[in-house]
Amino acid sequence: MTPQTINIKCPGCNVVLKVTNSKNEPVKRFACPKCGKAILVPFYKLQPEDGETQMDGKGEAQSTQLATSEMQQSCVLHCEGKEYELPIGSYSVGRKAVTSTADIQIDTDDLYMSREHAMMNVRRLPDGGIKVDICNLKNKNTTQVNDYLLEPGDAIVMHDGDTIKMGNTLLTIHIK
Repeated sequence: MTPQTINIKCPGCNVVLKVTNSKNEPVKRFACPKCGKAILVPFYKLQPEDGETQMDGKGEAQSTQLATSEMQQSCVLHCEGKEYELPIGSYSVGRKAVTSTADIQIDTDDLYMSREHAMMNVRRLPDGGIKVDICNLKNKNTTQVNDYLLEPGDAIVMHDGDTIKMGNTLLTIHIK
């Protein structure tokens, strides 16, 4: 299996880091070489929608399936029957409240979700796809992605169908 390499931005100092999963681990944890922040990067098996070339594995006559720019055109957060559109950009996500300053305010009564809970970055890739990452903001409440607890300074690249738990509120991300 070929090691997977991705680029991430350190949530502490914003330096772009190239991360290679040479041991094919499901999760790689390391410290930023510039600022020392702990970073958690989950690695997933590539699916055809990830924009990678796929081989059908039939002996010598392997066919190649190439991704098109029509793949992964939008990003939406689903929570308790409601949708929250995530356009290209960086957004704070938190609980809707009179005093909330979050860019995306989730309509919930969950007091364990902070008014500014996490930061999400949505970027357009050169092939037309979308890349989304999330990091926990400085708050007292936890953020989990697919049962991985985000530690201070962690940043995780999101994939379609991933679940995010902010406090006791469960959100699902859909990247189309």
